[in-house]
Amino acid sequence: MTTPATLPPTLYPLGDGIGSVSLVQHVGDDKMIVNAARTSFGGENDFPLDDRDEKLIRYLLRHQHGSPFEHNLITYHVTCPIFVDRQWVRHRVGVSKNERSLRYTEAEEQNYTPREFRKQAPSNRQASVEDDGTLDQAAAAAVWAEAWRQAFGAYGELLRLGVTREQARGVLPLSLYTTSYYTFNVRSLLHFLALRDHAGAQHEMILYARALAELAEPLFPVTFREWRALHSGG
Repeated sequence: MTTPATLPPTLYPLGDGIGSVSLVQHVGDDKMIVNAARTSFGGENDFPLDDRDEKLIRYLLRHQHGSPFEHNLITYHVTCPIFVDRQWVRHRVGVSKNERSLRYTEAEEQNYTPREFRKQAPSNRQASVEDDGTLDQAAAAAVWAEAWRQAFGAYGELLRLGVTREQARGVLPLSLYTTSYYTFNVRSLLHFLALRDHAGAQHEMILYARALAELAEPLFPVTFREWRALHSGG
């Protein structure tokens, strides 16, 4: 299991010094995956990972034998905009979550502002495209900032009036940052990455998915190498 002294640095996917992903702990390794697979016929062992083990991991991934990848856990501490988190929680199988509650605590004035606004994709209702120079970036940023100022100001005023936190939070926007612990098993993490580090995913979600992978890959290097090869057509 990882310890604080051995944890990698915190990553900031959105580049604003607020949105972050850090590794809290992990359990297991590539060898655990191999042993979980081989226990069916009593073949597990404590020897260092070898070529036969790597070949088995490759076989498991290629033939979608997923259960051996479920015996390892990775816990992250994540700070992300609420609209990113709402996409994240769609992944429930093999994923555990605990989130900071705004019923018990007051919201901090932490708002995500895009570095650049994107345009709606003309042929895909759920996708965006980069600005082609026709979007007024300054005007969009001003509208965003004013909406945040009004919403967070209203939240503060409701609290000053004595309104309960659980109701006052209702005026806060989806750009507010929220903080959670997320724990994945390796199977669920690879599934998440396949869907969220993908051209069809939202840009901010892609950045978070890549941060998760960057922290997990050194822990399960053979699994990630073979998984990437498989998904690149190798």
